[in-house]
Amino acid sequence: MRTVVLLLATGIAFPIHASEVAPGARCQSGAYELADGARFVIQPSNEQNLRYRFLDGTSGKLYPVAGGYESGEGWSVREPVTLRVRCDGEKVRFQRHDAPALTGKKIALPTTPVTFKSGDANLYGELVAPLRKKPRAVVVLQYGSGRDSAVTDNFVQHLLPLEDIAVFVFDKAGTGRSTGQFSMHIGMLADDLAAAVNAVRAQPGMKGVPVGVMGESQGGWVAPVAATKAPVDFVVVSYGLAVPMSGEDQEEMAQSLKGKGYGADVLAKGEEIHRATTRVMVSRFTEGFDELERLKAAYGKEPWFKDIGGDYSSALMATPREEMGKWKEYFDHPYDIEYDTLPAIASIKVPQLWILAGDDTEAPIDGTLARLRELQASGVPLEINVFPNADHGMIAVKNGPGGLQPIGRTAEGYFELLGSWIGKRTVAVSNAAVIRP
Repeated sequence: MRTVVLLLATGIAFPIHASEVAPGARCQSGAYELADGARFVIQPSNEQNLRYRFLDGTSGKLYPVAGGYESGEGWSVREPVTLRVRCDGEKVRFQRHDAPALTGKKIALPTTPVTFKSGDANLYGELVAPLRKKPRAVVVLQYGSGRDSAVTDNFVQHLLPLEDIAVFVFDKAGTGRSTGQFSMHIGMLADDLAAAVNAVRAQPGMKGVPVGVMGESQGGWVAPVAATKAPVDFVVVSYGLAVPMSGEDQEEMAQSLKGKGYGADVLAKGEEIHRATTRVMVSRFTEGFDELERLKAAYGKEPWFKDIGGDYSSALMATPREEMGKWKEYFDHPYDIEYDTLPAIASIKVPQLWILAGDDTEAPIDGTLARLRELQASGVPLEINVFPNADHGMIAVKNGPGGLQPIGRTAEGYFELLGSWIGKRTVAVSNAAVIRP
């Protein structure tokens, strides 16, 4: 969801192959099953690394070595090495330091390429189905804010079919194998997602199968709007927001300052900064620079200034005026940071599931939770699950010396909730703090 920092960090889609790994030991992206019946998925991570995720939520990063991959205990821990993984074609071997080696193989999930049009763009996607059964439902997935290929990098397309739920994932316009202009404009992205829903419904064998949309992170803004543009049977939002992008910046800044122990006087100064940076963003870098410079001069030497946070405010305040052109160039695509999706959410008549991370540092949930509770009270059919001790991406976290630290798993019960709710449109028992009407 990070409209500035994260987008820059994820601007390149890395190949699944790791150059350090011998050709015979490389792992392919997809779903796997070990001899003991445990199932998991592998997909690209950052640089040349991979990530594995088991259905119980256990996860870790795989670092390439000559004989395959290695990993430690933790979300991105490498040492001490406690796991070695080697692949041979579609075969896999897991060797944990305290257990016998387990072999397994890749699950050949039926995959159908689908190309469809949205406006002038030709968009490419893939429909991934369960191995042997007719799907209980189909999820049309809206990926997050990055420019990388969703078809290459997203793991949900391999995970949910293991729960007999088909997934359609597609490259956003201007990414991967899709043509058109890259965009961060919620309305435009929703048009593309609605076109994807219609393309899926047109596929053979879809008659009678519930079709819904799911948005992760930035996709949480897109999915509800798309549900007003194409017929869907359900909506799922994971670690997304019901406040505009500008509201995300505002809440993230306040959360950062409060977390450092600053009081109302500093929060008020943070509000000044937020209003100034938002003016620059809304004007597309044509207005507001004098006010930014005034605020930098007034507050730049105060101890809290380095902790202002914010989705775009921190980046703009850290950039000298003469270098602002790089941000204008970077944001040379459609966006609307004040686009409010609340009217769309309120108008949806089909069931909605909102899954929020209780300790989300990138998308603070207070404003979203308040808005959703108001909609629940007014009769909108939506359900809210808040996972405590989870950060953005539903990554399980614990308190450490430097603040929240990720541990080696996705929030416990998250995958089970997705599989149960999407399949039946009812909430499963889980570790979440379930908030219902």
